[in-house]
Amino acid sequence: MQSKLLTKSRFKLALECVTKLYYTGKKKEYADNNLNDPFLLALAKGGFQVGELAKYYFCDNPLKENITIDTLDYTESLNRTETMLNQTGRVVIAEAAFQFKNLFVRTDIIIKENNAISIYEVKAKSVDPISETFLSKTTGNISAEWQSYLYDLAFQKYVVSQALIAKGYKVSAYLTLVNKQSTATVADLNQKFKIHKEGAATKVRVRDGLTRKDLGDKILVDINMDLFCDKIIHDDDVPTDFKQGIKFEDFVNACAGIYENDKQEFTRLGSKCRSCQFKKDATDPPELKSGFESCWTAKNGVNAKNILEPLVTELWNGKAGKINFAEKLLAQDKYFLSQVEETDIAPKKIVKKDGDGLTSHARRMEQVNRVKKKKSESYFDKEGFQSKMQQWKYPLHLIDFETSMVPIPFHKDARPYEGIAFQFSHHTINSGWQIRHQSQYLSFEVGKFPNFEFVRELRKALCNDAGTIFRYHNHENTYLNFIERQLVASKNPLADKEQLISFIHEITHIKGSRTGARDMVDLYDLVLRYYYPPAAKGSNSLKSILPAMIAESNFLKDKYGKTGIYGKNQEVISLNFDDHVWIVPEKNNNPYKTLPQVFREYSPETLDLLVRDFEDIADGGAALTAYNYLQFSEIPEEQRGSIRDALLRYCELDTMAMVMIIEGWKNMNPDIAK
Repeated sequence: MQSKLLTKSRFKLALECVTKLYYTGKKKEYADNNLNDPFLLALAKGGFQVGELAKYYFCDNPLKENITIDTLDYTESLNRTETMLNQTGRVVIAEAAFQFKNLFVRTDIIIKENNAISIYEVKAKSVDPISETFLSKTTGNISAEWQSYLYDLAFQKYVVSQALIAKGYKVSAYLTLVNKQSTATVADLNQKFKIHKEGAATKVRVRDGLTRKDLGDKILVDINMDLFCDKIIHDDDVPTDFKQGIKFEDFVNACAGIYENDKQEFTRLGSKCRSCQFKKDATDPPELKSGFESCWTAKNGVNAKNILEPLVTELWNGKAGKINFAEKLLAQDKYFLSQVEETDIAPKKIVKKDGDGLTSHARRMEQVNRVKKKKSESYFDKEGFQSKMQQWKYPLHLIDFETSMVPIPFHKDARPYEGIAFQFSHHTINSGWQIRHQSQYLSFEVGKFPNFEFVRELRKALCNDAGTIFRYHNHENTYLNFIERQLVASKNPLADKEQLISFIHEITHIKGSRTGARDMVDLYDLVLRYYYPPAAKGSNSLKSILPAMIAESNFLKDKYGKTGIYGKNQEVISLNFDDHVWIVPEKNNNPYKTLPQVFREYSPETLDLLVRDFEDIADGGAALTAYNYLQFSEIPEEQRGSIRDALLRYCELDTMAMVMIIEGWKNMNPDIAK
């Protein structure tokens, strides 16, 4: 057995960036901030549960029939696989292991029937099996959305085929995916597969005696991918910046050699570097090295000193369509924002923005010019902001939702990934600028479908006046429109059904279709139009904008940096805090760092990584993970109560953050602040 084998996880890493093969597995030498905690990933994205569910679609009772090879030892798993494959008749194996030369894979599920081997790679990704083509509409090649999945499967098919070539097996490859068109026909399907930790291991616990018939209609679909896998293995060029025009087998062999020989093979820099997990941050031990820095300092003009300067990967790329400015600039050997000229990033056609405020191009130039001029103060369009503010009606309402989407539904008659809105927070600002945490809602009961009650409680909170309602980005608008569709489709008799639908129509919009009379104002859009703080480094998330504003606002630091201001009986009324100081120098003046962690062993930043791929949910990892965890009935009541309290405080801060941003703007404009 060779010690350094190219596994499928390392193959996928090489597809992202071949250089990463040198840094991976060296946690004592290089910082590695990749979220690779199976327990958290299972809670947030449901992959472990989907994998366990899939076993029951191939085998009536996987536990009784002992189909899973659960050892992590390479040699033992290979030997057990060979023993099981030598059995007669139909054989089902989960986590079967195969090795060819210095390549090694574990397959999620394989089935052996006669001389045929079928590989099933189980993914928690959803698909419409009727309409999905897996191809790009513009190029006709495998679409970017499916590329990593299909290359992963092709790698498995290649290794298994080569490992079994002497035995004459015909190998086929399938993706087992979540079927968008399916519906859960039994209650508590998700809760039949409970996630728990056993030491460092993550396990899925199923009820004793659970069999296929207990699971109702199938919600996964198996799609044969031989055509795509064979195309990848034999015909296509690999989509990599390692070498142009390299074929699959050559790429696999090259990667295996690079990893086995511990070679540091530098590929070109790109936008991929922005999310590199081998980037060192303030929480890493000082003795660890930065793989990110090693890559960048290997290039001319970049050294250990100036790499701390703003890089082109920090340039805001929002609303740029298919243009990737970081890629474009790096292709010109421009590494720093200080090197960027307007002609480098100017659009071919200047498009005027509807209304006033910064265009996307103007915002990028604000970022570039502030770096060039070494200006740390923010850009703020006082007049533009004031003109918007004059349109607001008091009291102002600031709302934030916490939501969940899981592949295996919690409730009967729900579809996979059907959205659940389980929490909101609500602050108000009256005409005298008195602020209070006005109301909140949290549903965490096991198996309860909360969406209609959620809207009912939100309506109660917002329908006592005609005040302007604020959200941050699209999430709240998206979810309310989604719940409206659920209400329309619901066959359950609801006395206030039309009332709830009417309320949703009033405070939301659907682009090109309707705009409610009290459509929510997007605070994120106001940030884009009127405010650019260099300290946010091109990010416009709430958790980046708030600390950036606090850094330059003496008003906010003075007000929220002392006791006796925020709490249940304080100047600013809270529903969850007795007397809380939001801005503390020891916490880097970041209010989010003043809260206790939802899960004691995981930081909020770690939990937010869980949802970085979820549209519109940039900062809700802690809430989503906690809610999914609370759906398991065996959690002790003390822990359940602790998580509940943490959820309430986190959501309260999200709307309080919106309050602070508006207060900060108000006090940056002397005409308004009087």
